[in-house]
Amino acid sequence: MKGIICILLLALGGMTASAARATAQAGSCAPSGGLNFICGMQAPEDLVLVPNTRWLIASGMMAGSGLHLIDTQAKTARSLFAPGVSTTREDKTKFASCPGPLDPKQAVLHGLSLRSAQTGRYLLYATNHGGRESIEVFDIDARGATPTAAWVGCLLMPNNWPANSVAVFKDGAIVATVLVLPGKTFQDVWEGRNTGLVVMWTPGSKEFKTLAGTELPGNNGIETSGDDREFYVASIGLKRIVAYSRADPSKPLRFAQLKEFGPDNVRFVGDRLYTAGIIDNEPACGGAPKKPEDIQCPRGWVVDAIDPKTMAVTEIARGPRAAPYTGTATAIPVGGNLWLSSFNVDRIAYRALK
Repeated sequence: MKGIICILLLALGGMTASAARATAQAGSCAPSGGLNFICGMQAPEDLVLVPNTRWLIASGMMAGSGLHLIDTQAKTARSLFAPGVSTTREDKTKFASCPGPLDPKQAVLHGLSLRSAQTGRYLLYATNHGGRESIEVFDIDARGATPTAAWVGCLLMPNNWPANSVAVFKDGAIVATVLVLPGKTFQDVWEGRNTGLVVMWTPGSKEFKTLAGTELPGNNGIETSGDDREFYVASIGLKRIVAYSRADPSKPLRFAQLKEFGPDNVRFVGDRLYTAGIIDNEPACGGAPKKPEDIQCPRGWVVDAIDPKTMAVTEIARGPRAAPYTGTATAIPVGGNLWLSSFNVDRIAYRALK
C-alpha cells in the first residue's frame, strides 16, 4: 500500500530496509498465478503512464531504487533516476523553499502524479521519505525516442509528516495524503478510527495547509477530477474511495464502497477511477491482517473501476496469490495488458486485460 512499507518499518521497529529488500528478492522471475513479471526494481510501488506512449514510470520505495522507465512493448525496465543515472536542473524560482537537490542514493520514492507542462514535457511529482519528508518534482521530457528525467525541485511536508500519495490540479495546486499521523497506529486503521488526512499547497504559498474534514482511517491514494472541482481519497480502513469538493473539503460528498480490499492507489483511466489492492481475507495468510507484518504474506489482488459521478463499482480483474509477487498497489491498462505495481517486492506484473 502506498507508504505502507515506510509505516511498517516504523511500526516494526527493528526491521531494516536491507531485510525488507532480501524478502522482496526471494524467488525467480518466472510467471506465477497467471501473471508475468519484469524484475530488478526494488519496491516499485506506483505507476504512471506517459500519455500517448508505451512508457510507464515506476517509483522505487527503497533507498536508491529511484525511478524506473518501463517499456510496455519490449517488457523491459531501465533506471530513470537513480545513483549513477541522475540529472539535476534546479528551479529555484518555483521551488524557493527547497533545501537542495535530492540525493539519488537516499531517495525513497513511491506516490506519483504526472501533469502536462508543455508539448511532450511533463512534471512528475513523487512522495519521498529519503533524507527528508517531501514532494520531489522531476521534469520528464518525452519528445525523444526515450523519455528522460531531471530533478527540478521539492516541497517539504509540514511537521515532517510522511506524505503517502500526491495529486496535482491543473493550476499547480498540490494535494497529498498522510496515511498515519504521529500517535496513530495501523491497528487504528483496521479498527476504523481516523489516522490520516489531506494537506494542500498552492503556488506562491510557503507551506502546506491541513484540510480539516479529510480525516479518514488510513488516507492512501489520491486523485483530482478533470475539471479540478473535486479530489478523491482512498481509505484503507473503510474500504472506500471518498469524493471531496476542492472548494469545501470540510465533509465528504459521496463515496464508493468496496468489498474485499482496502484501496491503495487511485488513478483516472479514461472517465473512470481505477483502484487496486490486496485481498484482506486471504486464507493462506490466516485471514485478514491483524498486525502490520501480516501484509507481507502473499495475497490475492483485485482491481475495481469507479464511476466518479455515481460511485458505482465495477470489478475489472482479480487474481490469486502468486508468490513471490504480492503487495499490489496500482493498476493501469496499457496496450491490451493490465499492469500492476507492488509495494514490497522486486517486480511489477502484467497480464492480458480480459
